[in-house]
Amino acid sequence: MSEAGDPAPRPEATFESLEAELEQVTRRLEDASVPLEERLQLHARAAAMHRRLEALVEAARKATAETGKDAFPGDEDAAEPYEKVRDRLGAVVNALEADDLPLARVVELHREAQRLAARCEAILDGAQEAVQQAAGGAGAREADSDADVPV
Repeated sequence: MSEAGDPAPRPEATFESLEAELEQVTRRLEDASVPLEERLQLHARAAAMHRRLEALVEAARKATAETGKDAFPGDEDAAEPYEKVRDRLGAVVNALEADDLPLARVVELHREAQRLAARCEAILDGAQEAVQQAAGGAGAREADSDADVPV
């Protein structure tokens, strides 16, 4: 079978193995000597790997949300405020909109955009949880103070 192989990625593949394979496919796509038919097969394979990577990221995001743990321990963005991470994400998106980027750079920027978007989401989720806890705590205090008032 050609290097393009089967268009569907292996279901048991890890994020890291899919990412490495996508990089190989990307390099092959950038090779101008690759025949058109093989390029089409490679493109289909890359699209399938990309969908699988997105599914893995979403599954990890859901698992993290269920456990209530920060998805990014040790992340360099952890100390940055939401606005700064959001602005960096905007800059990456603007860079992605450039027409003259090589595919490898697009893949790199896409990964960075996903990482920053996930970080923004984690920050917002944490803020929402803090607001809900504060609102729950305030409601409990009000209920306690109402109990002391004679009717």
